[in-house]
Amino acid sequence: MCHTIIVENKDNDIQYNASSPDELALANAARYFGVIFQKRDSNNMIKIKNTLTGEEDKYELLNVIEFTSTRKRMSVIVRSPDNKILCMTKGADSIIIPRLLPGQEQLIEHTVSFLEECANEGLRTLLIAQKEVDPDFYEEWNKKYSNALSSFKDRQKQIDEVSEIIENDFILIGSTAIEDKLQDNVGEVISFIKQAGIKLWVLTGDKIETAINIGFSCEVLDKEMEIFIINET
Repeated sequence: MCHTIIVENKDNDIQYNASSPDELALANAARYFGVIFQKRDSNNMIKIKNTLTGEEDKYELLNVIEFTSTRKRMSVIVRSPDNKILCMTKGADSIIIPRLLPGQEQLIEHTVSFLEECANEGLRTLLIAQKEVDPDFYEEWNKKYSNALSSFKDRQKQIDEVSEIIENDFILIGSTAIEDKLQDNVGEVISFIKQAGIKLWVLTGDKIETAINIGFSCEVLDKEMEIFIINET
């Protein structure tokens, strides 16, 4: 549910269109394992089918707090079939972990070990988490959020500040890892560029382990180099 995918039905088959390849990968993976995002209708109702249980559920999409490069996370607020208000989020571990409810240290440690393992394989990782929101608290928060959305002055700053109020005390659900494939011949082309004497820099927002792995795969780094990691503030 925490995505902006658009569904197309072609020849009785569901096809996903997404601006984010990560969201496409996650929705297709969920579909492969039997939990299918079927549609988001004009009334903002999200239809989910679980082929494992045979159940079909509808969730009302109340709010979308969009991903930005500053926030490094995306959240949605939905009303579940049993009338609970849920806030769901996905984002970078460095952003999500500080927003988790205290008392989950063992689960976090266990999950971080998966993140490190996946990062060493060059995969891009995310944490997913959610929480139940008190209806009265939500009503007050939603008024502030609506005002922030309609603001003409410092709109994004106001949205970020209001979002901080609700995006905390999450329960950790787990982690995901996505292969970020390079286009064909990227490494070969970069190698030619370097041979031509052109200095090359790569800027990436990934974890250090992932960045190093990507550096080798696109041939910016090679095994004859001495690699220095500068990770202090």
